[in-house]
Amino acid sequence: MGEFLVSKEGLGYLIMYGSQVFNLNLVITGILILCLLSAIMYYGVLYIEKRLQK
Repeated sequence: MGEFLVSKEGLGYLIMYGSQVFNLNLVITGILILCLLSAIMYYGVLYIEKRLQK
């Protein structure tokens, strides 16, 4: 949440800047990148968890 409010760079800044200048493509692109990164991290942790349980 802090990244969205006070950042000067990064995905949070990209999303907030896009919403301030009414650039929907910028906002959607930032959100899709965040979704993709979170899915990759989730499945990475799931994979590691399964490997450690064997």
